[in-house]
Amino acid sequence: MRLHPECIPCFLSASLRAARILGLPDGARWEVVERVAPLALSLPREWPPLLVGGRVQRAVEEIAGQADPFAEVKRIANARAMARLDGLRDRVRGARDPLEEALRVAVAGNLIDFGVSDSFDLEEALARAEGAAAHFDYEGFARALSGARRILYIGDNAGEIAWDRLAVEELLGMGKEVTFAVRSGPALNDATLEDARYVGLDRLCRVIGTGAALPGITLEEASDEFRREFRNADLVLAKGMGNFEGLVGVSDKVFFLLVAKCLPVARELGVPVGTVVLRG
Repeated sequence: MRLHPECIPCFLSASLRAARILGLPDGARWEVVERVAPLALSLPREWPPLLVGGRVQRAVEEIAGQADPFAEVKRIANARAMARLDGLRDRVRGARDPLEEALRVAVAGNLIDFGVSDSFDLEEALARAEGAAAHFDYEGFARALSGARRILYIGDNAGEIAWDRLAVEELLGMGKEVTFAVRSGPALNDATLEDARYVGLDRLCRVIGTGAALPGITLEEASDEFRREFRNADLVLAKGMGNFEGLVGVSDKVFFLLVAKCLPVARELGVPVGTVVLRG
């Protein structure tokens, strides 16, 4: 996926959010705007947004003098998501098709910004995920999964990574070999190895880094280890918009699980903004 014009204000918004979280003074926030706007406009339009986003975050970190502006947000998000995990596990295990329910719970997590409020509407998010039909191709995913043994699951944000555990548990229960990939360094509120350990994924399956501190991944930016896992996987489940941006069109063994939260991604998918998607 290449850059869209609508991506530019999004980069500014994310950068200013990081500045607010860090409590940067007015002058530093203006410096963020003055650095980020020309930087985003100067980079190749053929790049996927996640690569531009990575460069933008590095600029904000330099101004702030802090390498992980979202560290506390991620800690809170993980704790809030873990507090709901047992109840959601009961929901999954009581479902007619536990794997389908686990995937819907996992994508419901993609709808929630756990780090912003402790009163997020879990039932609304679950209802949206449960109601997804037209663009939620579970049957196609199940067919692809039936002939697959090695699964590479590429995670997205902190918080929701706790609920990805439920899908991993179901896949392992089906006899699948699962490797879970997270970012190799801070990238907005995306999950890293620290987050995976916090929610216990490392006690369930092999967890690796992508090799890049980016809000998504491309094979060109990935480590040799990640590329090897990608190559050897029978099926890849890529969570969230950043992974879609970097991997769309790369291989027919990739399924994307996400909410199309912005116009550029929705446009690429051919769906309305806000659509819950599972598709190859």
